[in-house]
Amino acid sequence: MVVYSNHVQLLAHSTDELNFFLLGSTQVFNIDLNQITINKPFVIGECSLENQVLVKEEADRYNFIVYIKDGKVLIVKASNEPNLDFQLNSDSYEIDFESFSDEVSFKQTSETSFSLFTQKGVYLFSIHDIVTHASREYIHPVDLGLTSTENRYMVIGKAFYQKYYTFVLYDLFKKELLTRNILFEVSSNEAGLEYRLIHPELLEVSSGTEQATFDFRKISTKGRQIFEFYELEEHRNLHLLGILSINGETYYLHNKTNGVFMTRGNAARVTGYRSNMKLRFLGKHLYIFGRSTHYAYKANEKYDYLYIEEQEKPISQFIRPLKVRLFRRYGYFKIPVATLKENQGDFMKLFLGNKTTPMHTLKLKQGRRKPKMMAFKKTDGQAAVITASSFNNVSFAVTSETEGLKFSRRLAKNASNFKNSKIVMRIIRLFFEIMGRMPRKQKLIIFESFHAKQYSDSPRAIYEYMREYHPEYQLLWSINGQVEKLFKDFQVPYVRRFTFRWFLTFPRAKYWVNNVRLPAWMPKPQNTIFVQTWHGTPLKKLGIDIEQIHMPGTKTSTYKKNFVIESSKWDFLVSPNAYSTEIFKRAFHFKGKVIESGYPRNDVLSNTSPNMISAIKKKLGIPEHKKIMLYAPTWRDNEFYQKGKYKFQFQFNLDNWKKEFGDEWVLLSRMHYLVAENFDFSSHAGTVYDVSAYPDIRDLYLVSDMMITDYSSVFFDFAILNRPIIFFMYDLEKYRNELRGFYINMEEDAPGPIVQTESELFRAMHKLMHVDVQLDPKFIAFRNKFASLEDGNATKRVVQTFLE
Repeated sequence: MVVYSNHVQLLAHSTDELNFFLLGSTQVFNIDLNQITINKPFVIGECSLENQVLVKEEADRYNFIVYIKDGKVLIVKASNEPNLDFQLNSDSYEIDFESFSDEVSFKQTSETSFSLFTQKGVYLFSIHDIVTHASREYIHPVDLGLTSTENRYMVIGKAFYQKYYTFVLYDLFKKELLTRNILFEVSSNEAGLEYRLIHPELLEVSSGTEQATFDFRKISTKGRQIFEFYELEEHRNLHLLGILSINGETYYLHNKTNGVFMTRGNAARVTGYRSNMKLRFLGKHLYIFGRSTHYAYKANEKYDYLYIEEQEKPISQFIRPLKVRLFRRYGYFKIPVATLKENQGDFMKLFLGNKTTPMHTLKLKQGRRKPKMMAFKKTDGQAAVITASSFNNVSFAVTSETEGLKFSRRLAKNASNFKNSKIVMRIIRLFFEIMGRMPRKQKLIIFESFHAKQYSDSPRAIYEYMREYHPEYQLLWSINGQVEKLFKDFQVPYVRRFTFRWFLTFPRAKYWVNNVRLPAWMPKPQNTIFVQTWHGTPLKKLGIDIEQIHMPGTKTSTYKKNFVIESSKWDFLVSPNAYSTEIFKRAFHFKGKVIESGYPRNDVLSNTSPNMISAIKKKLGIPEHKKIMLYAPTWRDNEFYQKGKYKFQFQFNLDNWKKEFGDEWVLLSRMHYLVAENFDFSSHAGTVYDVSAYPDIRDLYLVSDMMITDYSSVFFDFAILNRPIIFFMYDLEKYRNELRGFYINMEEDAPGPIVQTESELFRAMHKLMHVDVQLDPKFIAFRNKFASLEDGNATKRVVQTFLE
């Protein structure tokens, strides 16, 4: 007979009869056990107590269980494991509970659940869900009337469930009951010691005669002595005594010459691992050979087994062919290629360990370098590839993509790596500096736009103006080789970036005109005039104003430092308005001269004609009668594939857009130049056009009747045309508060509606089709503040200033 609740007072029981009453209701129950049907609950009375198990009686092959459910007292005759309807069967696990206090009572309310009550019988909470969902913690305010201040936290009880420990604590300061969940597992126990968590912060390790209690949180990767060397004398023949896992951290208990130590996480330090290993594929085997030694106390030759990541059985053992003491540290692993090919998937690390447990990663001898492929073996259309990380950790993968393993491809990759190496970059910088000290070519102006990949923006406007009004100057574009055809089509003179001719030309030009930053390694010669046109009115925070950088491959401090170094090279900085001038000076830490003139690129927006618009539509292949929406979003700093290549995903359905607007409108999709996606719009041909590669966005402004954007500064320019703008900011809070932040209050100052869902977007489109934004006071105020200088003469003002 097992009684689970202190509400039960037994009167009598036998194999045929059970008599008891409940203290909380003074109700007496007399039950004939022979009348109970198997697995069919039978109501024997009513009770106002909470749901819980009361009594369990084992008789013959059956269990008689009395329990409370929804105000009724029931009994069931259960064969094998009972399936009671009040249990959460999917989470029903055996839980052991240990109570340490008289201040709180723990009552078992099912076979796997405990509930907590005060001394006065007030229900607090159930720990069932807390224990079986180990990541959850619980806080319950309650005053238990305790005044002791010896320790802030009093341990009330402890529950064990599989690998989890849940401690119930009482905070004497805040008067709260709370739980702390700890994932605790002993994965190896070669010495047969006993490990117990006696507190959320304290671990007890004991043998038959010795015991140590310590705060496991204070164990570092350097280790801490737990026992004196003589205290576990019977285990001095071992190196590793045990391996523990506490909340995902691994702890090693191991012998050293001066005692028994506990070390966190650093298995190679624990074993004293040193290696000088190389590898070769020979025939059908991979050989990893050289020196592999573990210098720790009693560790030598104990960790000679090679494992594949997350596998339990070793795949090879280190063979030491020379038995002479001096050379026994040398040997080899012999691994069949077939063993590697059996393990398909992503790159997997190789580990060294003892006969039962992998300990630490295998390392090669290559010094601290970049990750690289060390060897490969092609068989049956597949290849086993071995790589080493920058920390020399060895991994392997089996792949069917063998094209990149060809000698010519690998040679080209090595050449590219060599070209970008530090020593080559120093040579290039030195050569650039030497050429920069040569006499200036006083009439040479070199232009670049968006990292030499476009013929666009303000550099284009300045080039075209000077070609017409200042023919005495030599005008040359610096371009990326991938866009050479574009410049040939425009019949623009150019020099390919980073070629020998470029190095002879670029450093000697009197003027540089650019709209983004130059490579950090490129110094500006002393007598060169650098005109920085920039590429937009600032909406998002820039330069040193950005609080936290989320871009790949850079830190916030490094990003800001590089920006200040770059801006120090600029002699002139073009600003579109007074608002931008103030921000540019601060955000770029700019000390040169600001040309507050409006943007040269926007002159065409004030000097357009119907014939120009018709010609652009024809060039794009858009019917003359169609109206055009331009979708021009920006990129997200934290969504990227790699440095300089960002992700983007449409947040409205193009099929739905086509149904709503496809009869009269077309959609132009213009992604930011840093977005790496290649969208397939073939199923929307004639309705959706990908214009991301179109040379200059100014043409797209001219033909568009409406713009949809988000945080891109394109709307400052589009507002010059007095046409509707919609702000599709589906992630406004995150972008504003976590990624960049804004200089203006978008809700108050945006010259158009802000929407966050597809339905809101479509409603705004329908509404603005019939609205004249020039009658909107908010739009007029915006245009007066940000576009008052855009009168079609900005280019003239800029050129006159920097040529003075």
